[in-house]
Amino acid sequence: MAGILLATDGSQHAMQAGEQAIQLARERDVPLHVLCVVDRREYGEVALSTSELACIQAEDHGHECVAAVADQANKQGLDVETDVCHGIPERDIVAYANEIDADAIVVGKHGDHREHLGGVGRNVKADSDHRTIVVSPGPA
Repeated sequence: MAGILLATDGSQHAMQAGEQAIQLARERDVPLHVLCVVDRREYGEVALSTSELACIQAEDHGHECVAAVADQANKQGLDVETDVCHGIPERDIVAYANEIDADAIVVGKHGDHREHLGGVGRNVKADSDHRTIVVSPGPA
């Protein structure tokens, strides 16, 4: 088995999805892949411009998001691969899942993007042949 792909943005909903992705990877005894896509529609590409700082901060946040999940998964004995990229989240999530031939894709229902990750989750589910789990928020 190729593993479980978790798409995260660090939001509370994504952290709940992370817990479910870790559990699923443990149950199946497969690696966990954690991906954060910095939405280029919101931040653009890193360039010498006034938006450079915002883009760098978004990328740093992405690295923090994947590292938090990776730390939690490593403590449970899972093999973890992480990646942060710039692109259009739903497209890059599907492309990454295809690249690793993911067993499943896990995303939170809502996120920190202007357009909620739930919209991304719906698009991923519609555009991917991989099993896609959109995790709804649990009780607080």
